[in-house]
Amino acid sequence: MRSKEFLVVVVVTMSLLWVTGCRSTSETVELSGSSTYSQAVEELLSSAFVVEGLACQKKATGSGFAVEKGILTNAHVVAGTEDLHVIDHEGNQYPARIVSFDSQTDLALLDVEGVNVPSLPIAAPEIGLEGIALVGGDGMIKAIPATIDRLVDINIADIYGEGEYLRKGMQLEADISPGDSGGAIIDSSGGVVGLVFSRSSSRTGVSYAVSSEEFYLVTENISSESVDSGECLRK
Repeated sequence: MRSKEFLVVVVVTMSLLWVTGCRSTSETVELSGSSTYSQAVEELLSSAFVVEGLACQKKATGSGFAVEKGILTNAHVVAGTEDLHVIDHEGNQYPARIVSFDSQTDLALLDVEGVNVPSLPIAAPEIGLEGIALVGGDGMIKAIPATIDRLVDINIADIYGEGEYLRKGMQLEADISPGDSGGAIIDSSGGVVGLVFSRSSSRTGVSYAVSSEEFYLVTENISSESVDSGECLRK
Protein backbone atom coordinates (compact mmCIF):
# COMPACT_ATOMS: atom_id res chain seq x y z
CA MET A 1 0.00 0.00 0.00
CA ARG A 2 1.24 3.45 -0.80
CA SER A 3 1.97 5.62 2.23
CA LYS A 4 -0.84 8.03 3.09
CA GLU A 5 0.52 11.52 3.03
CA PHE A 6 -2.27 13.47 4.66
CA LEU A 7 -1.97 17.14 3.91
CA VAL A 8 -1.64 19.75 6.63
CA VAL A 9 -5.17 20.81 7.61
CA VAL A 10 -6.82 22.15 4.48
CA VAL A 11 -9.77 24.49 4.36
CA VAL A 12 -11.75 23.35 1.34
CA THR A 13 -14.29 25.63 -0.35
CA MET A 14 -17.14 23.52 -1.63
CA SER A 15 -20.84 23.47 -2.16
CA LEU A 16 -22.77 20.57 -0.62
CA LEU A 17 -24.85 18.52 -3.00
CA TRP A 18 -28.23 19.73 -1.77
CA VAL A 19 -30.79 17.75 -3.67
CA THR A 20 -32.41 19.65 -6.49
CA GLY A 21 -33.86 16.81 -8.52
CA CYS A 22 -31.63 17.70 -11.46
CA ARG A 23 -30.75 14.88 -13.78
CA SER A 24 -27.15 13.69 -13.53
CA THR A 25 -24.80 14.36 -16.43
CA SER A 26 -22.24 11.78 -15.28
CA GLU A 27 -21.04 9.22 -17.79
CA THR A 28 -21.45 5.59 -16.82
CA VAL A 29 -18.55 3.17 -16.73
CA GLU A 30 -18.04 1.27 -19.99
CA LEU A 31 -18.88 -2.33 -19.19
CA SER A 32 -18.95 -3.96 -22.62
CA GLY A 33 -15.22 -4.73 -22.75
CA SER A 34 -15.27 -7.50 -20.15
CA SER A 35 -18.12 -9.77 -19.13
CA THR A 36 -16.33 -10.55 -15.86
CA TYR A 37 -15.95 -6.86 -15.06
CA SER A 38 -19.55 -6.22 -16.06
CA GLN A 39 -20.75 -8.93 -13.71
CA ALA A 40 -18.60 -7.59 -10.86
CA VAL A 41 -20.00 -4.08 -11.25
CA GLU A 42 -23.55 -5.45 -11.46
CA GLU A 43 -23.02 -7.23 -8.15
CA LEU A 44 -21.74 -4.00 -6.58
CA LEU A 45 -24.77 -2.10 -7.87
CA SER A 46 -27.05 -4.52 -6.03
CA SER A 47 -25.61 -3.19 -2.75
CA ALA A 48 -26.23 0.48 -3.61
CA PHE A 49 -29.44 2.47 -3.13
CA VAL A 50 -31.22 5.69 -3.88
CA VAL A 51 -32.24 7.35 -0.59
CA GLU A 52 -35.43 9.46 -0.66
CA GLY A 53 -37.58 11.34 1.80
CA LEU A 54 -39.43 14.59 2.44
CA ALA A 55 -37.62 17.48 4.11
CA CYS A 56 -39.54 20.72 4.71
CA GLN A 57 -42.19 19.34 2.36
CA LYS A 58 -39.64 19.02 -0.45
CA LYS A 59 -38.17 15.88 -1.96
CA ALA A 60 -34.75 14.95 -0.61
CA THR A 61 -32.69 12.53 -2.66
CA GLY A 62 -29.26 11.00 -2.21
CA SER A 63 -27.34 7.77 -2.49
CA GLY A 64 -26.38 5.07 -0.01
CA PHE A 65 -24.83 1.63 0.20
CA ALA A 66 -25.05 -1.49 2.33
CA VAL A 67 -22.55 -2.05 5.14
CA GLU A 68 -22.71 -4.72 7.81
CA LYS A 69 -24.90 -2.65 10.18
CA GLY A 70 -27.27 -1.00 7.66
CA ILE A 71 -27.34 1.51 4.80
CA LEU A 72 -24.69 4.24 5.04
CA THR A 73 -25.42 7.68 3.58
CA ASN A 74 -24.82 11.38 4.28
CA ALA A 75 -26.39 13.12 7.27
CA HIS A 76 -27.30 16.09 5.06
CA VAL A 77 -29.29 13.77 2.77
CA VAL A 78 -31.61 12.63 5.57
CA ALA A 79 -31.57 15.65 7.90
CA GLY A 80 -35.11 16.47 9.05
CA THR A 81 -36.71 13.96 6.69
CA GLU A 82 -40.09 12.27 6.85
CA ASP A 83 -41.36 9.27 4.86
CA LEU A 84 -37.78 8.05 4.48
CA HIS A 85 -37.16 5.08 2.18
CA VAL A 86 -34.53 3.51 -0.05
CA ILE A 87 -34.83 2.19 -3.60
CA ASP A 88 -32.64 -0.61 -4.92
CA HIS A 89 -31.23 -0.92 -8.45
CA GLU A 90 -34.28 -2.93 -9.54
CA GLY A 91 -36.69 -0.22 -8.41
CA ASN A 92 -37.93 -1.91 -5.23
CA GLN A 93 -38.74 0.51 -2.40
CA TYR A 94 -38.21 -0.13 1.33
CA PRO A 95 -39.09 2.03 4.35
CA ALA A 96 -36.07 3.19 6.35
CA ARG A 97 -35.35 4.75 9.73
CA ILE A 98 -32.29 6.60 10.98
CA VAL A 99 -30.43 4.74 13.74
CA SER A 100 -27.21 6.78 13.80
CA PHE A 101 -26.61 10.40 12.80
CA ASP A 102 -23.46 12.57 12.96
CA SER A 103 -23.79 16.13 11.71
CA GLN A 104 -20.07 16.82 12.13
CA THR A 105 -18.77 14.10 9.80
CA ASP A 106 -21.93 14.23 7.64
CA LEU A 107 -22.63 10.52 8.11
CA ALA A 108 -25.85 8.64 8.87
CA LEU A 109 -26.81 4.99 9.15
CA LEU A 110 -30.25 3.67 8.16
CA ASP A 111 -32.03 0.55 9.30
CA VAL A 112 -34.03 -0.99 6.46
CA GLU A 113 -36.23 -4.05 6.91
CA GLY A 114 -36.63 -6.51 4.07
CA VAL A 115 -33.38 -5.71 2.28
CA ASN A 116 -31.21 -8.76 1.71
CA VAL A 117 -28.12 -7.72 -0.23
CA PRO A 118 -24.39 -8.27 0.35
CA SER A 119 -22.76 -5.68 2.59
CA LEU A 120 -19.73 -4.01 1.04
CA PRO A 121 -16.40 -4.44 2.87
CA ILE A 122 -14.60 -1.37 4.19
CA ALA A 123 -11.11 -0.66 2.83
CA ALA A 124 -8.47 2.05 3.27
CA PRO A 125 -8.10 4.85 0.68
CA GLU A 126 -4.88 5.37 -1.27
CA ILE A 127 -3.61 8.31 -3.30
CA GLY A 128 -3.93 7.54 -7.02
CA LEU A 129 -6.55 4.85 -6.55
CA GLU A 130 -8.68 4.46 -9.67
CA GLY A 131 -12.09 3.04 -8.93
CA ILE A 132 -15.78 3.77 -9.32
CA ALA A 133 -18.47 5.66 -7.43
CA LEU A 134 -21.90 4.05 -6.99
CA VAL A 135 -24.34 6.95 -7.26
CA GLY A 136 -28.05 7.52 -7.77
CA GLY A 137 -28.47 11.22 -8.46
CA ASP A 138 -30.87 10.71 -11.34
CA GLY A 139 -32.97 8.18 -9.45
CA MET A 140 -31.15 5.17 -10.89
CA ILE A 141 -28.06 3.51 -9.41
CA LYS A 142 -25.04 3.51 -11.70
CA ALA A 143 -21.25 3.38 -11.60
CA ILE A 144 -19.09 6.31 -12.67
CA PRO A 145 -15.27 6.59 -12.77
CA ALA A 146 -13.58 8.05 -9.68
CA THR A 147 -9.90 8.64 -8.93
CA ILE A 148 -8.44 9.71 -5.58
CA ASP A 149 -6.19 12.71 -6.28
CA ARG A 150 -5.36 13.61 -2.69
CA LEU A 151 -5.99 12.48 0.86
CA VAL A 152 -6.87 15.51 2.95
CA ASP A 153 -7.73 16.60 6.45
CA ILE A 154 -10.70 18.91 5.96
CA ASN A 155 -11.63 21.69 8.36
CA ILE A 156 -15.31 22.35 7.82
CA ALA A 157 -18.48 23.34 9.67
CA ASP A 158 -21.11 20.73 10.44
CA ILE A 159 -24.01 20.25 8.03
CA TYR A 160 -25.84 23.19 9.64
CA GLY A 161 -22.92 25.54 9.06
CA GLU A 162 -21.98 25.64 12.75
CA GLY A 163 -18.60 25.17 14.44
CA GLU A 164 -15.46 23.83 12.81
CA TYR A 165 -14.62 20.15 12.72
CA LEU A 166 -11.94 17.95 11.19
CA ARG A 167 -12.90 15.24 8.73
CA LYS A 168 -10.50 12.79 7.16
CA GLY A 169 -11.38 12.84 3.51
CA MET A 170 -10.20 12.83 -0.08
CA GLN A 171 -10.28 14.95 -3.18
CA LEU A 172 -11.66 13.08 -6.16
CA GLU A 173 -11.57 13.34 -9.90
CA ALA A 174 -15.21 12.39 -10.47
CA ASP A 175 -18.17 13.94 -12.26
CA ILE A 176 -20.48 14.13 -9.25
CA SER A 177 -24.00 15.53 -9.66
CA PRO A 178 -26.75 16.69 -7.26
CA GLY A 179 -28.26 13.64 -5.57
CA ASP A 180 -25.00 11.67 -5.71
CA SER A 181 -24.19 12.50 -2.07
CA GLY A 182 -23.80 9.28 -0.11
CA GLY A 183 -22.34 7.36 -3.04
CA ALA A 184 -19.70 4.73 -2.25
CA ILE A 185 -16.16 5.09 -3.61
CA ILE A 186 -15.08 1.56 -4.54
CA ASP A 187 -11.53 0.26 -5.03
CA SER A 188 -10.47 -2.48 -7.48
CA SER A 189 -11.16 -5.24 -4.95
CA GLY A 190 -14.72 -4.08 -4.25
CA GLY A 191 -13.99 -2.37 -0.94
CA VAL A 192 -15.52 0.98 0.08
CA VAL A 193 -12.82 3.59 0.71
CA GLY A 194 -14.99 6.68 1.03
CA LEU A 195 -18.42 8.27 0.76
CA VAL A 196 -19.17 11.21 -1.55
CA PHE A 197 -20.40 14.33 0.27
CA SER A 198 -19.73 17.34 -1.96
CA ARG A 199 -18.43 18.70 -5.22
CA SER A 200 -16.26 21.74 -5.88
CA SER A 201 -18.11 25.00 -6.43
CA SER A 202 -15.35 26.32 -8.68
CA ARG A 203 -13.63 23.35 -10.37
CA THR A 204 -15.43 21.06 -12.81
CA GLY A 205 -14.92 17.35 -12.17
CA VAL A 206 -13.52 17.86 -8.66
CA SER A 207 -15.44 16.33 -5.76
CA TYR A 208 -14.88 15.34 -2.14
CA ALA A 209 -15.56 12.28 -0.02
CA VAL A 210 -15.45 11.33 3.65
CA SER A 211 -12.74 8.74 4.30
CA SER A 212 -13.77 5.23 5.35
CA GLU A 213 -11.69 5.89 8.47
CA GLU A 214 -14.63 7.95 9.77
CA PHE A 215 -17.35 5.35 9.21
CA TYR A 216 -17.00 3.83 12.68
CA LEU A 217 -18.47 7.01 14.18
CA VAL A 218 -21.93 5.89 13.03
CA THR A 219 -21.54 2.14 12.46
CA GLU A 220 -20.43 1.61 16.08
CA ASN A 221 -22.90 4.02 17.66
CA ILE A 222 -26.25 2.56 16.72
CA SER A 223 -29.53 3.14 18.53
CA SER A 224 -32.19 0.45 18.90
CA GLU A 225 -34.73 3.19 18.24
CA SER A 226 -34.96 5.87 15.57
CA VAL A 227 -32.77 8.88 16.33
CA ASP A 228 -33.38 12.57 15.88
CA SER A 229 -32.18 13.74 12.46
CA GLY A 230 -32.22 17.41 13.36
CA GLU A 231 -33.69 20.21 11.27
CA CYS A 232 -34.19 19.94 7.54
CA LEU A 233 -31.84 21.83 5.26
CA ARG A 234 -34.19 22.61 2.38
CA LYS A 235 -36.26 25.52 3.69
